[in-house]
Amino acid sequence: MILKAGINKILLVVALTIISNQVFSQFITTGKIVYERKTNLKKRFGDNPRMKNFVTEENKYRIENFELYFNDTTSMFRPIEEEEAVDGGWMKFLTTRNTVYQNSNSREKFIMMDLWGSPAYVKDTMDERSWKITDSKREISGYNCRKAIWQMNDTTRIYAWFAVDIIPSMGPEGFEGLPGAILGLATEDGGVVYFAKEVQAVELPAGILTYDEKGKDVYSEEELKAMLMERMGQWVKPKDLESMFSWL
Repeated sequence: MILKAGINKILLVVALTIISNQVFSQFITTGKIVYERKTNLKKRFGDNPRMKNFVTEENKYRIENFELYFNDTTSMFRPIEEEEAVDGGWMKFLTTRNTVYQNSNSREKFIMMDLWGSPAYVKDTMDERSWKITDSKREISGYNCRKAIWQMNDTTRIYAWFAVDIIPSMGPEGFEGLPGAILGLATEDGGVVYFAKEVQAVELPAGILTYDEKGKDVYSEEELKAMLMERMGQWVKPKDLESMFSWL
């Protein structure tokens, strides 16, 4: 009886170990996500009179790809540079192509910001967004996702779809703060839409999550906004800057 009880105990431990391994193997803590971003330039620029003669029904959509590398605490989001060879002239400057590093432990972010083709460097604390998680669900890239809403300002709401099976709280641009990785992100009017095309649990390339700020002029967000208003105030409106920085 003692021998039988001992065998049963061993079998129970083995069974629990197998079940535990099966459960945890479903979760991803390190890997890569490829996103497609679709921008409706007519909605993006609204009734801006300077753009009416340039943005037409034929060229109003811009589709670009990005990649997010991540582990359990750190992420790096960047454009896929191969697209530069096929970009359509000056139209590529109508959307941003930022590279964003985030560390959820230190709550620090470092951004190589694309300002109309010229780089600017920002180092600041990660934003705190008040998300409202809903019961709405959808599948993205094979993952069941929950919908969350963030009220950016009086006129703009952001929808995010996150997957709890991908553990890190990371996402496109500077978005995070949900109980899982963001696989879908969109403005309420559909002007800007991100959707994950591919999720890979892969070993990360060496040094992919580190950045080098040596020799660069690095600003806080407020410092950079103030400098841009001083130098470009006749072309850029404060609300345009606020909208641009809200994504970081």
